[in-house]
Amino acid sequence: MVRRAASLLVLAVLGCAPSTTTQAPSEPPTVRTDTDTEPVRAQPRRPPPAFVQALAELERNPNLCLRLVGPRAEPVRKALLRASRGRIDEARIVAETEPVEPVARSVEYRFFVQPPAESGGVGLHTIHAYMPQ
Repeated sequence: MVRRAASLLVLAVLGCAPSTTTQAPSEPPTVRTDTDTEPVRAQPRRPPPAFVQALAELERNPNLCLRLVGPRAEPVRKALLRASRGRIDEARIVAETEPVEPVARSVEYRFFVQPPAESGGVGLHTIHAYMPQ
């Protein structure tokens, strides 16, 4: 009996002693079916800083207009109008798609101010030429 206690003590010191506590058997993983799962909601993607700045500038200055140039100009225009929730007139944002350009090219944001109708002067006055998306 002393021998057994001594061997258990040696094993305990070495970290090899059998555990005297009993643990409940772990539960097998449950199989989930499609009906059990909730729809996965992805984190909403943050818009690019140029998009947010363009939206803020258009809301702040009612005389400012925006020309979007690039292969993805029309989807960006729609996204700007949707994000403005009716606070910006659709006529103030113009999209010019360039089908010849590669799709990887970003959209350019070109701000301009419409000249007064009675001036009869030359077209648009460009304020900012390029803001990468």
